[in-house]
Amino acid sequence: MRTVPSKLPGIDWKSVGAQAPAPVQIDYKGPTAPLPAADVVMFTWTDSEWSAMDHVYLHSTTAGDTQSTELIHKWLLYTKDAPSGTTPGGDLWGYYQLVDFAGSGAGAKKKRVLLFKADAHLSHSPWLAGLVTMVQTIAADTEPSLIYSIGTAGGASLSQNLGDVSITNSGKLQLELQENLSSGLNGNTYTATTFPSWDLIGSAQKLMMPLSKVASWSELEKVLENAKNSRDQGASSLKPFSLTDLVNAPINPNNLGSPKAVNYDKLPLLTTDYYYIAEGPTNYAALEMDDAVIGYAAQKAGLDFVFVRNISDTLIPAQTPDGKSIPDDARQAWSSAIYDSFGLYTSFNGALAAWAAIAG
Repeated sequence: MRTVPSKLPGIDWKSVGAQAPAPVQIDYKGPTAPLPAADVVMFTWTDSEWSAMDHVYLHSTTAGDTQSTELIHKWLLYTKDAPSGTTPGGDLWGYYQLVDFAGSGAGAKKKRVLLFKADAHLSHSPWLAGLVTMVQTIAADTEPSLIYSIGTAGGASLSQNLGDVSITNSGKLQLELQENLSSGLNGNTYTATTFPSWDLIGSAQKLMMPLSKVASWSELEKVLENAKNSRDQGASSLKPFSLTDLVNAPINPNNLGSPKAVNYDKLPLLTTDYYYIAEGPTNYAALEMDDAVIGYAAQKAGLDFVFVRNISDTLIPAQTPDGKSIPDDARQAWSSAIYDSFGLYTSFNGALAAWAAIAG
């Protein structure tokens, strides 16, 4: 479940006075059985996000090298009341594990967290309604006090560097697909009433991986060359452009040495049901494809929510430094190439930030 063959670093939790998350033994009774109780349910989505979640929360003390088949076999399938799908298990909703996060500070209580790799998405069947049903079904089983959604996202401003993490409690829906427009929710914004403590975020930042370690100038050259020679849509439109044309501040290796988590309390991220790349800076916390629906479903269940989104594909310029227009298909091809190459590493940072937000 990796974008590229790679290893994530081991985490020295003691260096920041913390304990590694502790896996919890589950008495698994099959995919249609109810889930165990949890204080927090944490959703993630793509294979890169899942791989990072598995490493940070279950296997963090050594460098990671988990392969896709191992992840599927070790995580537990959950399909209760789910429609048929095309996932490896044959049905939606997805896979789960259970961990305990030690609390921070004197007298702090541990938090039991259900980790869930979701196979329902806003952009494919069963669409928005299915995503809502998934959240409500899982929440009814686990009876959590809080819902988290974590994962990759597009950059919404020039201050968001590759590997940075946006934390917010608000999401706005922008829909195009008819299957979702029929919900009547297009344009709605959902905002939670609480926001996580920032006490451990500084510690999490010390553990994050600087993307300068992997997104060097030479590596970016390879990424661009591979993107130009791929069979993906937009590859041919990338051919006239050089690295100098495409690299702006958020992905400049010189700016990637100190990844940061940023507090966007009540500033919404933008959730779309189509692949959206902003043409310039926006007033959003991040750009992604599920979270506002999670917020809507959580509110319907009487729960608060938090979104932790790592910047895996930065804001792509619409023009070169000398003013030449970069067509949309070239921008999308470049954005996809960046995600495919570095999304696993940025997801590592996002998982660490989510740990800090919950444990703190």
